[in-house]
Amino acid sequence: MPLVTPAVAPFEYCLHIPHDPRAVRVARASLRTALTAHELPELVDRAELLASEMLTNAIVHAGGEADLRVKWSASGCA
Repeated sequence: MPLVTPAVAPFEYCLHIPHDPRAVRVARASLRTALTAHELPELVDRAELLASEMLTNAIVHAGGEADLRVKWSASGCA
């Protein structure tokens, strides 16, 4: 069943993630705060899981830093 989300004004956030395992927890908390502030709490759990997996893989398998970009537009999230 598709998620039904309220009309939300477009937004975009970009977090620069250092090569540090603690950064994953900070990124998850930041993502939760942004989605909750924009009244999209139904997306929080799924977004946190995806971001956590991707950032952990980036930190474990890549030697450098990463960026987490969250973008919401009229057509949904990207």
